[in-house]
Amino acid sequence: MSEDTAVKQKGDFKSKRNIILIILIAIIIVFVGILNYFTSKNLYNGKIAQNIYIEDVNVSNMTKQEALETIDAKYPTKKVNLSYNNEYYTIEPNQVDLSYDTKDVVDSAYNLTRENSYFSNIVTYISTKFKGHDFSIKVSYDEDKLDKKISSISKQINKPSVDASISVTSGIYVKESQTGLKCDDKENKKLIEKAYKDKNYETIALKVDVTQPKIKTEDLKSIDSVLAGYSTTFNSSIYGRSYNIALALKRCSTVVMPGETFSYNKATGPRTISNGFQNASVIVSGTYQDAPGGGVCQGSTTLFNAALLSGLDITQVRNHSKTSSYVPRGRDAMVNDSDSDFKFTNNFNHPVYISAYAGGGQASVKIYGSSQDKVSVSIKTDNFIYNGLPGAKTYRTITKNGKSETKHIYTAVYQE
Repeated sequence: MSEDTAVKQKGDFKSKRNIILIILIAIIIVFVGILNYFTSKNLYNGKIAQNIYIEDVNVSNMTKQEALETIDAKYPTKKVNLSYNNEYYTIEPNQVDLSYDTKDVVDSAYNLTRENSYFSNIVTYISTKFKGHDFSIKVSYDEDKLDKKISSISKQINKPSVDASISVTSGIYVKESQTGLKCDDKENKKLIEKAYKDKNYETIALKVDVTQPKIKTEDLKSIDSVLAGYSTTFNSSIYGRSYNIALALKRCSTVVMPGETFSYNKATGPRTISNGFQNASVIVSGTYQDAPGGGVCQGSTTLFNAALLSGLDITQVRNHSKTSSYVPRGRDAMVNDSDSDFKFTNNFNHPVYISAYAGGGQASVKIYGSSQDKVSVSIKTDNFIYNGLPGAKTYRTITKNGKSETKHIYTAVYQE
């Protein structure tokens, strides 16, 4: 090959290479131009990208302001309407600081194709265009305020159940029981929160439970007779003591269901001025002194003897340190707030009713129950002297259906 031919071929190669280079540069310039046009038209046009939804609203090609106005119009904060038994209640948005994060979610939708690198944003745009992207509106509210509002509504609906009760002033009369109502605050809160989350403001039917009384009317229909009664006397001129006896016995007038244990201390409450008792003479460490509740032991003693004679199961009883003037030895029941109580358990198959009252110098207790539970009862006390101190052992014999059973009730020892 001649030298001229070689030079010519070399020149042709350079020329072709330059042409290719020019073409490539032109393609790149065109590509960049198209890309800039694409991005300026679609990514940096001040509008939300295509195929983007907030909840079920298509916000494609909207400005942030347009999207915000559209979403706020579609999902405004509204009051929650609640109903129960044709009564209606409302919870206004401002009462619980209810709000939707519409501005934040619109910002997120707008920034979806703008928040990353240049090429990453392009990839996101293309992916969103074909696959779409959904945003959800988040709800916020003050839980404490919502709880208080729910509680306020519940108080308007709730009503306690009422136990059946007995009146024995003229015969035996049963006052009927009543069911109660109790709003299920926990479940109702869930229903309200779901309404907020779903943006569904249809009226919510409140969940309200019917509560049953502890003692129902039919429970007391078996009470048809007096099982036993007992009375003691006191000096009615001593006002504080008389008042305390009457108050304590009044608080003991109640129904005791089968298997239930009655506590005198629980029924009367603490012997304090704030609990209604007055100062009167009581035995403290073997000596007499004035204190709130003086005289309540005569109430417990009277009740003890009525329960003893009715055949009820005596589960806790204790004597005084000194003998009592109103009952024989071995028949008293001392109580105090710290460690002494009088208790009995209803061991019958039917409820019993304690009718206890005091007035005119007499404390009286009658135990009413079913005639099917009536038994024959005899009480025996054996007096004795122990270390020079008087005492008594108390026994009870119960006879029913021709069968008798005698049990020791308690042993009392007195300081004098």
